[in-house]
Amino acid sequence: MIQERPQIAPKILRSLESKGFTAKAAWSLAGSAGSGRQYYRITEGEKTAILQTNASANEDFEHFVSYGKSFNDFSLPTPEIWAVDDAFAQILMQDMGEHTLLSVVVKDGQTLAGSARVLYPAVIDALVRWQESSPKFFLCRADIAARRFDYSALKWETDYFRTNYLQKKRGIAEIPQAVENFFSTLACMVDTHPKVLMHRDFQSQNIMVCNNSEVGFVDFQGARRGTMFYDIASLLWDPYVSLPEAMVEDFFEDWYRGYTLCHESFDKDEAWTLFLQASLQRLMQAMGAFCFLSMEKKIASFEQYIEPGKKRLLRVLELYEPLSPSRHEAITFLKNSLL
Repeated sequence: MIQERPQIAPKILRSLESKGFTAKAAWSLAGSAGSGRQYYRITEGEKTAILQTNASANEDFEHFVSYGKSFNDFSLPTPEIWAVDDAFAQILMQDMGEHTLLSVVVKDGQTLAGSARVLYPAVIDALVRWQESSPKFFLCRADIAARRFDYSALKWETDYFRTNYLQKKRGIAEIPQAVENFFSTLACMVDTHPKVLMHRDFQSQNIMVCNNSEVGFVDFQGARRGTMFYDIASLLWDPYVSLPEAMVEDFFEDWYRGYTLCHESFDKDEAWTLFLQASLQRLMQAMGAFCFLSMEKKIASFEQYIEPGKKRLLRVLELYEPLSPSRHEAITFLKNSLL
C-alpha cells in the first residue's frame, strides 16, 4: 500500500469507474523503469488494473499506446489498453500479474531449473506466435516495418559497448582497428538476417507470468523490424537469469523446430551461427547499458549484472571463434577484456 496515489487524469478515473472501481480501491507501486515510468496496481475485490504514469507524452509513450493497440488487435500477448490520457501521460491497462519470468525462475540468486523447464517453452511458443504474425502485422503497420533494426542501429550497439565498457569501464583508450572492423562486419552480417517483428528488449523482466502459466510481454515500445534471431538471443543469454548452457541449447532447438520460417530457411548449424551473431550484438548492447546506467546514471542496481554479462559474452565469443577464424585477433582482444 502507498500513502499517496498519483494525480489521476479525469479520463482515467472515468474508465476505472466504468470497470467497477471505487474510491475504496487499494493502490500500490507495482514497478518503475529507468526512463521515469512508474506502474501502479489498483485492486478492489477480485478486480485489478495497472496505471502507467510517464514524465511526458514522449515518443516512447506514443509508441507504447499505438503499438499496444495494434498488438491487441492481433491478439498478441500484451496487456489490453483500456484508456489513455495524453495530457497527463497516463495509460490504464490490463494487469498481467505480479510475477515476471525473472522473479519466478531466479530465487536467492539461483536459477530454478524446474521452473525454467516449465516456463521457457511457454515463452518460446508465445515468441514464435509473435514472430509468425510479422507478414500480416507489417501490412497493417507499415510504420513499424519501416522502423528497421539495420546496420546503423546495430553499429550503434557495438559503439555503445566500446564507449561504456571498453573505454570507460576498462579504461582502454585505444581500440585496435581489428576490433573496430569486427564490430562493423558483425553489424553487416546481422543486417542480412531475415527480418521479423522484434520486441527489441525481450528479457526476463519484460515477460510476465500469469496465474495460469500463460505469459505476456511488456515494455514493447521499442518494437521494430529486425533479425529473427535477436529476441531469442536476448531471452536465452539474458544475464539477469544466466541459464545453464545446456538449457540455452535445448531451448534454442525448441525455438528452431517450432518456428517454421527458421527451420525451412536454415539447417540447424546455420541457424546456430546466426543466433550466435545476434547473441554477440545483444550482449554487447546489454553490457554497454549496464555500465552506462551504473556509472553515468548512478543507478547502482545495474552494477550487479556486469559480471554475469561479462561471463555470458565471453562464452558466446568462445563459441563463435571457431566459426569465424579470420576474426581471431579481434575476438582474442575482446575475450581478454572480459577476464
